[in-house]
Amino acid sequence: MASHAPTAPHLERLDPGQGCCFAVPVKRIHDGDDVTFFLASKAYADIMTFVFQLNTAMLPRKITDAADGAQTVREWTLSNTDIPRPPIVQSLARLLENLAAIVDEAPPDPGPRRFGNVSFRTWYDLVKERVPGLLNEHIPPEALDFKTTSDIPARRELEAYLIGSFGSSQRLDYGTGHELSFLAFLGCLWKLGAFPASTDGEVERAIVIGIIEPYLELVRRLILTYTLEPAGSHGVWGLDDHAFLPYIFGSAQFSPAITNPADVVTEGSLPSAPNPADVAKANRVERERKRNMYFSAIGFIYDVKKGPFWEHSPILYDVSGVKAGWAKINKVSRTASYAGLSDIRYTVSILTCTGYDKDVQRRSALQISCSPALSFRILVCLG
Repeated sequence: MASHAPTAPHLERLDPGQGCCFAVPVKRIHDGDDVTFFLASKAYADIMTFVFQLNTAMLPRKITDAADGAQTVREWTLSNTDIPRPPIVQSLARLLENLAAIVDEAPPDPGPRRFGNVSFRTWYDLVKERVPGLLNEHIPPEALDFKTTSDIPARRELEAYLIGSFGSSQRLDYGTGHELSFLAFLGCLWKLGAFPASTDGEVERAIVIGIIEPYLELVRRLILTYTLEPAGSHGVWGLDDHAFLPYIFGSAQFSPAITNPADVVTEGSLPSAPNPADVAKANRVERERKRNMYFSAIGFIYDVKKGPFWEHSPILYDVSGVKAGWAKINKVSRTASYAGLSDIRYTVSILTCTGYDKDVQRRSALQISCSPALSFRILVCLG
């Protein structure tokens, strides 16, 4: 594939020589003023930059043959086996496999229950116990032992994001905030230099297909095994009870092909893409869910909900009527998904960091931009 200089924003990596002020996560958003501050913070900017970076990588590419000038289009489907996966991507995939194997050690409790299965707490406790060792095994030491300017090592902060990615053992639920915690985990690893340099989004594609999709598969297994409740769900007025990321990256997979990030359009679809209205057709969803993240998420909705699609998922049904194609749906998904961070119900928790802390801002506005604590300290729906 031809190499192109990136023109889209990319998440900046931290300088190993300067180090970083890591901290143990604590809740930071309590009211409307906190939300307003967060939306203007470097933390929010970094989250959105990372989402856009991954999203751009998932757009199909126009490939020009150097010999005869013929142009073809390459898609990035879930079934692609020829997408290069760096060692760190393969290692994190194995980490998720280890977490999935723990499910067999914590079978669901057969007793009567109204909400959630209490055995999820057993699984969760086992995960908390083993995560430090799993990080040592699967993450490069230069990331875990990144220079710290506080008494908290990087690994402590990474542990919090990863453990917070799988739901609440107290409430026996899972929601988009936990998904966001996993995104923060990956974003932190990116900033710490755990992932190699990328050419035309090849590493980002590996992250989405090789790590995020397996993570979503694990989460869906947890939801089904332990009947986890939706966390902070808006019911039929929400896009999805559990996820946003597959709608962003899945719609990107069906958007028009580009040559480089500067070519991104906001309307149209890949010629071979299914009609957005096909989400309401169970047979079509079943056919597409193995290759596309959007349909994979829709397929899970069919797994857990009964009745007409328009009835249990009216927002997704409305989105399926968009006439401007998958690129428009992708734009709407990117804009709407993490605008949810400012939800009036204040389900966002920000962890202490100079990328957010208002007290720090009062001392020095310059400290806000240096983001010594990764500026990723966010968790949602953790009470």
